[in-house]
Amino acid sequence: MIESLATDAKVLPGWPERMYGSIVRPGIGLGVVCGLISAVFYTLANISLRQSVAADPFLVAAFKAIPTVICLTPFLVALKMGGQPIAKSGHLVPRFILISLLGQVGGNASFQVALGMIGLAAAVPITLGALLIGSAIVGRVLLGETVSRRTAIAMAILMVAVVILSQAGHPDPDASSLVASERADSLAVQRWVGAAFAVFSGLCFAVFSSTMRFNMQNGMQAATAMWISGAVGSLALFALVALRGGFADITELPASLWWSMGAAGVFNFLAFIAITTAMKVLPIVAVHLLNASQVAMAAGAGVILFAEPVTSTLLIGIALTMVGLLVLARRRPNAQPG
Repeated sequence: MIESLATDAKVLPGWPERMYGSIVRPGIGLGVVCGLISAVFYTLANISLRQSVAADPFLVAAFKAIPTVICLTPFLVALKMGGQPIAKSGHLVPRFILISLLGQVGGNASFQVALGMIGLAAAVPITLGALLIGSAIVGRVLLGETVSRRTAIAMAILMVAVVILSQAGHPDPDASSLVASERADSLAVQRWVGAAFAVFSGLCFAVFSSTMRFNMQNGMQAATAMWISGAVGSLALFALVALRGGFADITELPASLWWSMGAAGVFNFLAFIAITTAMKVLPIVAVHLLNASQVAMAAGAGVILFAEPVTSTLLIGIALTMVGLLVLARRRPNAQPG
């Protein structure tokens, strides 16, 4: 696929064109590799986000979107100067702006709240379970992908896992979103609320990723979609921070939080490139299945780096999540449009 571009060209393309071609015309093998790589970078981003729970979740999510805009702006300018169209699917942009708001505000900000309320080890599998369930449903409605009996069974298992994991969370006492309380019933309520934020985050991500894949199948370049999402997200989230009066406390944030928020943005951008490349050629559920190794990585990071407790509910919930993913992995692949 990529090799044919060079043989048809009369002039050797510059680096923007070559990089552009590798992003929007990947092979299936590259798609699989990118799906796995994205899991590593998303785990590193989640670790950085977990380190930032003391800050306003909207502020953290806003800063996480900035590297995407900074890195892609000169890239898109170079493409434009090289004669490559960057917005040939303009009719898809207005709806994608709204979907980007859902993904950035509903997805990223809600996930940040969940990290502070239930911890990394529980938030990631809950979000991923909701993401996979939502992706199967949205993929059926928007992309026409079949929901088989095996997929339905996997979805049921993932739903049970989400319910169990909802009471496995470990609140961070320093989290800005946490209501201080030592009462057992209050902590249980906070776990349910944190789990609800994680579920909502996963569903928002499902709508966003499925819509993004639909747009790419209908002519929107991946780099353009990534830039729109980052620009819309950062502007909307900073506006919410201003409305909440969060800018008054920015000067009091320690340097370690700034480093963590910046690292989260960089890792998220690299993961976004990888998973967007995978989404170009693989079914949406397959992409998230490859990305599902985040569950084990997040559990290990939560326990080792943040001293989150290993409980029976956490282990059972993670085990059920992995079982659901394995059931999903063994379904017969659907024929993809050429």
